[in-house]
Amino acid sequence: MELYPLLMSPSFRHGPATPWGGHALKEKYGKDAPEDITGECLEISALPGCESCVSNGEHLGKTLSDVFSLWGSRLTGKNEKSFPLLLKLLDARQPLSVQVHPDDAYALPHEGKPGKSEAWYILDAVPGAKLVCGLDVHGMEPRSVLQPGKLEKCLRWISVRPGDVIYIPAGTVHALGPGIQCYEIQQSSDVTYRLWDWGRTGPDGRPRELHVRQALDVISPGMLPGPVRKKAGRYAGGTTALLVDDPHFQLSSVDLDGSFPLPSGRMLFLTPFSTCTVCWNGHSQQVAAFRSVLIPARLSGVTVTGSGRMLMARAM
Repeated sequence: MELYPLLMSPSFRHGPATPWGGHALKEKYGKDAPEDITGECLEISALPGCESCVSNGEHLGKTLSDVFSLWGSRLTGKNEKSFPLLLKLLDARQPLSVQVHPDDAYALPHEGKPGKSEAWYILDAVPGAKLVCGLDVHGMEPRSVLQPGKLEKCLRWISVRPGDVIYIPAGTVHALGPGIQCYEIQQSSDVTYRLWDWGRTGPDGRPRELHVRQALDVISPGMLPGPVRKKAGRYAGGTTALLVDDPHFQLSSVDLDGSFPLPSGRMLFLTPFSTCTVCWNGHSQQVAAFRSVLIPARLSGVTVTGSGRMLMARAM
């Protein structure tokens, strides 16, 4: 079965599932969101119940899991039991819950799922926007910080602007603040331990569930990441900058200026900020701004032609 770049149609998390969401995914990024209050656009996802689907070529309409079953390591680059990565766009009208994710060593035996390291690229942010990234515990044990009234005082807030990149390894306490839209690349996992939700209640009038016991097991209190310093290099057809190098993924930005050849051997996710064209084996596919395309690991000779910024995530 011939490999080709997969243009993906997203799934969404919205309404009560993302009470912090806003209108920007539809109004600013052209997404066909099902509700005005939509927090997450799952661009490339094999999560059960939140799968993205192929919108071009021979496998039109198939879920990502369907194609993973057909192509296996030709898609991902390695023999994997499950699809390894997840790409989202997020819109935070209100702050997200304060949360932490476990690593693989904890999540696999306790949850039967992978852990989650992730990275955020800030697409847009209101002036003065901030997010939570770490705990200022001042030598205190995390257990003492997680008492009523203490947690909010110990949250480490950092200011962000469009173009900033925040790396969030497993074990890092974090939360997007209000007025931020971001691109998120992560391990394909929905394991989240919620520490605090700002007193919000669900449709039933009850607070959302917290997971303090599990969070205490996995928090790394010394984890205080900040904005990433970019490492740039000039290549034919564009300038690239390696933004994040995680054991599970790399995230790079590419400033396109002509025809840019893509590396092969590892699965790639591409998300351009303006319309571009992906070319391979005499074929081409136009990709609109903020649409995402998946390049199979074993598909070689692929180029991207255009101008403007593109984010490129690479499976490791």
